[in-house]
Amino acid sequence: MDDQHKQDFKQKATIAGVGVVAGAVAWWIVLANVFGWMSPTTAAQQTSDAVEAKLNEALAPLCADRFMANKAALAKFAAASADYDRNEIVQKAVPKLGSTTVDYQLADHCTDVIATRLKAASPNLAQDAGKKS
Repeated sequence: MDDQHKQDFKQKATIAGVGVVAGAVAWWIVLANVFGWMSPTTAAQQTSDAVEAKLNEALAPLCADRFMANKAALAKFAAASADYDRNEIVQKAVPKLGSTTVDYQLADHCTDVIATRLKAASPNLAQDAGKKS
């Protein structure tokens, strides 16, 4: 093979290599975006996140029940203005539900349930106070 043939072959091999790489990248994009393919690690992480979210939704009412039984913590909760402070108050008042530790995400769900319950109870408390006077 002379020098000219070697350079022609090298140029064609380079073009073919770039084409193979570009084709592979395009195929992965099609798999991910069109067919919804994802890596096993990503699928496992999404499944874990979904399970944790459902678990937090299921445990939040239990957390709220236990929290609302603690009148001192409830008073602190009502006085706190920031959601972060409220989550911290919930985590300190209810550190565990069974074997589940009340982490920030569960405390956030619990805080939402408590706030909803307090908001629903407020009109009733105002009506009861009006009846007593």
